[in-house]
Amino acid sequence: MAIINAIPIDNGVEGEPEIECGSTAIAVNFNTRNTFEGHVYAKGMYSEQDCRNDEGGRQVAGITLSFDSCNVARTRSLNPRGIFVTAVVVITFHPQFITKVDRIYRLQCFYMEADKTVSTKIEVSEMTTAFATQLVPMPVCRYEILDGSPSGQPVQYGMIGQPVYHKWTCDTETVDTFCALVHSCYVDDGNGDSINLINEEGCALDKYLMNNLEYPTDLMAGQEAHVYKYADRSQLFYQCQITIQIKEPNGECIRPQCSEPQGFGATQRQAVERSSRKQRDISAWYDPINTMDVRTEISALEIMDENDGNIPLLNLKQNHNELMDLSPIHIAFNPTGLCLSNGTFVA
Repeated sequence: MAIINAIPIDNGVEGEPEIECGSTAIAVNFNTRNTFEGHVYAKGMYSEQDCRNDEGGRQVAGITLSFDSCNVARTRSLNPRGIFVTAVVVITFHPQFITKVDRIYRLQCFYMEADKTVSTKIEVSEMTTAFATQLVPMPVCRYEILDGSPSGQPVQYGMIGQPVYHKWTCDTETVDTFCALVHSCYVDDGNGDSINLINEEGCALDKYLMNNLEYPTDLMAGQEAHVYKYADRSQLFYQCQITIQIKEPNGECIRPQCSEPQGFGATQRQAVERSSRKQRDISAWYDPINTMDVRTEISALEIMDENDGNIPLLNLKQNHNELMDLSPIHIAFNPTGLCLSNGTFVA
């Protein structure tokens, strides 16, 4: 039996990446062990010149990504209150190919919203009543795609047609205080092609992609679906808005009154235009101050032809954790925000 010893590229990232959170862009810089002759680019955007940096001849590499390009995601958070900016960056050490030594980094900057207090002086001649106020933290919400059911494991890779469960959950320290309402959901391919799935009222648009949501509790929503993909791209990025409302004492949470969605009713997100009257109605229904963004993603794989016996299928449930080698979160501070880069995995 012959033994083949492959020779890996004699290079790699030295130390921790340096992350900069700017007012309009997020940047990352790497120090390399030897002279760098590769590329740094936003994942899925290699063909876009503005999203790729071709370095050569130095022991440093890096890239700066504008907030409004290169699949940089911005999501609003209520707890903590502010905006998360997230990007996924690939560093490759071979000029043409992705090899063993290459890495992928998830970068995240948090821009905290400042609390403003306005005060003034007033003279009071009579005794005043003192009020005690207790601040209740807003719920923290997340969006997950689970394997088959509400109790399934999170899915990062799925076969086309695989049953999954879209689940929105909000956690809070208080009981029977808040209501969560999911609306304004869309899916995009990371390259600007976005499709609306759930409208501003919280109603589904295409029964073949996602049906109307179910609300088993005040702070949970979900719906079964199947994995699908764009014609020529495997990654799907989902984003929704969740509005948090105060629950009336002894009352019920308000839920959307939706008709049965039709087939092929999903619309291009850029083409949706709302009238001024409809915008006023939505603003009255949803409080933009108490509305947050939640985001998740999944990679969809093609179904292999059963006759292609030479192509083994991945056991996705057992092996998806082996595809990623996550390292601890790296944190950096600057005057404009808090930067975090989630660990790396082999590309």
